[in-house]
This record gives sequence, structure tokens and C-alpha cells, in this order.
Amino acid sequence: MTDPDLAILHGYRLPRGTDPLQLAAIMRNMAEPIRNRLELREIARFAAGILDEADLAGAERPSSVMFDALSAQAEHAASIMSGDHDCATVNLAMAFTDDPDTGDLMLLAFHGHEEYARGIDELCIAEYFPYWDEEATGQSRPMGISSTEWGARGIIWERALRGTDPDDPAGMFRIEFGSPLPGVDLLTQAEDILAQIPAMEARVHHALHALAHEQEFSSPGEAMAFMASMPEHQLRVEKSLKPITLSDLAGGER
Repeated sequence: MTDPDLAILHGYRLPRGTDPLQLAAIMRNMAEPIRNRLELREIARFAAGILDEADLAGAERPSSVMFDALSAQAEHAASIMSGDHDCATVNLAMAFTDDPDTGDLMLLAFHGHEEYARGIDELCIAEYFPYWDEEATGQSRPMGISSTEWGARGIIWERALRGTDPDDPAGMFRIEFGSPLPGVDLLTQAEDILAQIPAMEARVHHALHALAHEQEFSSPGEAMAFMASMPEHQLRVEKSLKPITLSDLAGGER
């Protein structure tokens, strides 16, 4: 019987004769631009947060925004890698294994971003081959796959995994495309980061969410009073936040 805890969300079965190294080169060409965009988006998110914090406090905007945002992203990525945060890193990794009974080559992809899933699908290099226990997860299998076929997938994956954890497999050929950590060259990409700055609506929403998260209430009445005052807080936030320009990111230099 298949282990009910077995779950392969990003699993693929590769065509016979696939060369892992050639496949890795194809995957790298797809993954690197995606990783770069995700990294710029994260740096932009931190930069906006730093500037917005100053705006909300009525303080002068700092001149070291790029460096501070880069440092914040590096710390965040390190926390993810250490297991302290469960966010997704910006890079893609994959591991190869095989079904010892059939010789079919199997691929596990490790990522937390839909962009990578679409990128792999668009390459048309593999059969999407996920598996999870429907009863244990409460999630139905994909349409068009019979219960017999689905059960066979679980058996195939158990053979291919050979007892290792699919989320952190041991004994497999593994490749990572880029580092989860940001590079210092991002300090020179102010224009690219500016293009990824969240829209004002998103910045306002984030500020209000942070404000609500900071509150501690001693009674339901206090909580209700705070919620009733949210329109006032939203108006204050909207008036406080200013547009973000290239000079804000580049320390006054264009």
C-alpha cells in the first residue's frame, strides 16, 4: 500500500533517452530570467517597505535604500534556507531519479512560484506526473486520470524514491539554477528594481495589514472599535505614502 503521506506536487516523467545534462541546459535558459525577475520583485518589495515606513513616520527617506533592501532580502533568504521561514526561495532546483523496474527517468522540481511551473510546461520536455493521496489530503486527482492509473503513479514514485524524502531527497543527481541569495550586482540595477515596485494600492494594503497585525486587544469591543476606524487609517496611509522614484532608490543620483 502506498504511503498516505507521499505527495509529489512537482513531479515529471521524462521521455526515454533523455540526457539529464542536455535537459539541465534547456532548463537553465528558462529558469535564469524567471529567477532574475523574482529577485528584482523581492528587492523592490523590501525597498518599498523601507520607504513606506519612513513616509508613515513622517521621517526623511533614507539614502541607503538599495543596500538596505538587498540586506533585507539576503536575511530573508537565509531564514528560508535555515528553515525559520516557509516562504519560497527565488531559484529553481531539480533532482533526477529513475524507476528501477522500468528504467523511466523521473524528475522532481523544487520551487514555490507558478512562473517556474508554467516555464516547465511550455518547454514540453516532460509528462507532468504528480501524485498525492486523495483521502489523506482531501484533494482530488487531476481530471482524466483513473483511480487505477493514479494508484499506479504512487507505486512508481515509491519505487523511484527508494525511501528518501521527496521534499529533500538523498542520493539523487541534483541541480540548482542560481542561488537563493541576492548578488551585489543588484545595487547597480535601480531602474530594473523601480519597474518592480508594488503599485500604490498594494503598498497601502500592506501598510494596513501590518498595522492590524501589530494590534493587541483586551476585549472584543476594542477589536470592533479598531475595525470601525480602518477607513480613517486607510485615508491617513493614502495621504502619507508618496510615489517612489529612481532618485529614491539610487540615493539621489540618476
